[in-house]
Amino acid sequence: MVEKKRKSFVKRMVTALILGVILGIVISLLKPSMSPATWDILNKIFFQDITVSEGRNAIGLFYIIQTVFTNALKLAIVPMVFFSIIMSVCGMNDMRKLGRIAGKTIITFVLFYLVACFFAAVVSELVINMGLYREFVVDSLAADVTEAETSNILVTIVNAVPDNMISALSSNNKMLAVITCSVIIGVSIAAMEDKIKVFKVFCDECSQIVQKFLDFLIIVCSPFSVFCMITRTFAIYGIDQVSNIFSYILVTIIVLIIYLLVAYPIAIGAATRCNPFIFMKKMIKVAIIAFGAAASAPALPLNRETCVKELGCSEEITDFVLPVGMTINMNGTAIMHIIGAAFIATCAGLEVTPMNYLTMTLLAIAASMGTPAIPAAGSVMLYAVLTGAGFNTELCTLIYSLVLAMNKPCEMVLTTLNVVGDAATTVIVSTSEKEFDKEIYNS
Repeated sequence: MVEKKRKSFVKRMVTALILGVILGIVISLLKPSMSPATWDILNKIFFQDITVSEGRNAIGLFYIIQTVFTNALKLAIVPMVFFSIIMSVCGMNDMRKLGRIAGKTIITFVLFYLVACFFAAVVSELVINMGLYREFVVDSLAADVTEAETSNILVTIVNAVPDNMISALSSNNKMLAVITCSVIIGVSIAAMEDKIKVFKVFCDECSQIVQKFLDFLIIVCSPFSVFCMITRTFAIYGIDQVSNIFSYILVTIIVLIIYLLVAYPIAIGAATRCNPFIFMKKMIKVAIIAFGAAASAPALPLNRETCVKELGCSEEITDFVLPVGMTINMNGTAIMHIIGAAFIATCAGLEVTPMNYLTMTLLAIAASMGTPAIPAAGSVMLYAVLTGAGFNTELCTLIYSLVLAMNKPCEMVLTTLNVVGDAATTVIVSTSEKEFDKEIYNS
């Protein structure tokens, strides 16, 4: 039943994407030959922004669907970050049972994160300097900054610790403070162990409620929203503007594939002194499941079986690393966050400074660690990285909504990278604990 729903969702998303592109291109091509009166009627019925003075008498059907969907996703941002990170950190009290394994696992995760974010930042800066990202040309009103943010990293650190938690939780523009609050609470609960039960259950249930809400938005509503977003985008901004999004998608996928094919094999080869291509070959079937589902959770059972029976990893280590990694080891998501935030900021006419990259790296790691293993969660969390880095203009939000609508290919590739990264960490930790069977690995 779950498999059928997943396949149905993928089909509906692909269908919505294709139909939206086709209809949008058709309208974009026909627009120059339409009379002003015909376009005005069509625009008012489907595409007009009804919040501005020009849309006072318009219906704006596609605009309404797009905006309601985007606002609903924003509604879930703070609670998803807050409760998912609390539960992720809470779960770390299990690491005490495994002692050194836990420390080595977290260190490996963080190293993979840092390399991934550094690589993404370097490529983003190169692409920006090459001029591959073009600024979006829209009404100047859309580029007004809603909240100024200093580039001084010391001020960023100060702002990370709020003087009022309720105030931090009430704004999507204070995501670093939200993450700080959730980490503090999670660590405190873990330290108190069995003394805290009711609140821990409360946070877990709140996290489940938010994930259920996101499931509904993503699985049921997103195909309709994607169709409306893409059609309206082509109709309003034209083919030239939308092609800009494809530059981001292409850069992201190339970086993800390079990291997948280079970073993990090098790490495996260095840690095990075995042929890394054997690892990549045995991980193909797991990668296919993750790619098709665009979520880490469906690939977990096969990933475990592959690590134990084909890669020679310890069952105890595998049963610890893979579930933890499914929650907090998301290198692909972090790469997408860095490239996506840099792309959006550049296209909105904002400068991306080294301090911005450092802030985005910290946010991307923290946000990725709190990202649920469900489809499209990484794209939703991109908004947290974007606003946390100080890119809070209306134009940034507009471009984010376009990226969200067309980000499915990136989600599929980055999920594959995440799952392979979990298995690579399992092999590395097993090797360091001398619980790695080379004969099984090489067989």
